[in-house]
Amino acid sequence: MKAELVPENGDPPIPILKDVTVIGRREFCDVQIDHDSLSKRHCVVIKTDGLLIIRDLATTNGTKVKGQRIRWAALLPDDRITLGGYKLRVYLGPDDAAGPSELPAAARRRAAESAAAGFSDPSPVDLPVVHADSEGLELIEEDSDDSSWRNLLSRKPGGDSDDVLIELE
Repeated sequence: MKAELVPENGDPPIPILKDVTVIGRREFCDVQIDHDSLSKRHCVVIKTDGLLIIRDLATTNGTKVKGQRIRWAALLPDDRITLGGYKLRVYLGPDDAAGPSELPAAARRRAAESAAAGFSDPSPVDLPVVHADSEGLELIEEDSDDSSWRNLLSRKPGGDSDDVLIELE
């Protein structure tokens, strides 16, 4: 699965290449975004089996997905996310298709203009099957590894391993 974050201000797209990517304002982050509204370590993006998860790292200005402030959320194709005041769009697609970062600059400009006019092309993705009910989402494909995204999301930033924000079966 190819995953990229496409800034709405025309900056170059940001490929998400690692399974766990830290985004923030400082040079020690995997992805550095020089914007005053971002925290030093703003959020973490976890890429796993056709799914992209974002988790806010207890920031002052927050992380929003589709306009809603979140602690963590699953990202879908074309979701709009805001890190502080920096706006991005999520691209998810197959590995063999050209992503936004691989397109020439002129094609990226046309795509950005189309998106601004409300005519964005949907990006294809192979998502795992999930069941939704009144108690939340349940993934059918399980990952039993202790370093899985579920474990990364369940800990408070800077907290002990016994501190749990969410309970997962």
